[in-house]
Amino acid sequence: MAMFDFRGNGKAELNLKRGEVIFLLRRVNADWLEGTVNNQTGIFPESFVKIIKPLPESDSESEGGGHTYSCLRCFLLTPSGVETRDVCVQEALTIQPTYSDLLSRMRNVFKVDDIALNYRDPEGDLIRLLDNEDVQLMIREGRRQQDRVKRPVNQFPWELHVTMASDLSVYGYEP
Repeated sequence: MAMFDFRGNGKAELNLKRGEVIFLLRRVNADWLEGTVNNQTGIFPESFVKIIKPLPESDSESEGGGHTYSCLRCFLLTPSGVETRDVCVQEALTIQPTYSDLLSRMRNVFKVDDIALNYRDPEGDLIRLLDNEDVQLMIREGRRQQDRVKRPVNQFPWELHVTMASDLSVYGYEP
């Protein structure tokens, strides 16, 4: 997590805002790290961040083999705007999470209970997830669109759009 703002010099360096969560990719040298934030990848000084989850090759993960971390892009859609989060998980990009796992994780991430999970179809419409079959469909759709959407290599090919459960206006309904 960025503890201070950092203004990168040139294209290789990442701009950081205090409070942003950066997904770490690798250690460049003793003082610099490479990571991803807000769909941008670049390098930044380690002294500007507080490491929440160490890199897999770091000494603190010596329980035999490093973990790979994957990044899940999530959007919270509220009447006041959209909040974007990249959630770091230990699961591989090939996993298919259950609906209840995703719902529980998003309640935790956004600190809101009364939510609905959605994905965007190729036409740009939100589709509400209701069960594990819907999650399968979202993952299939995400993989189908993978070539058209530029994502970091460690990011899931699908994204979650979180809305308030009672907000049906996001689906184009006018009550």
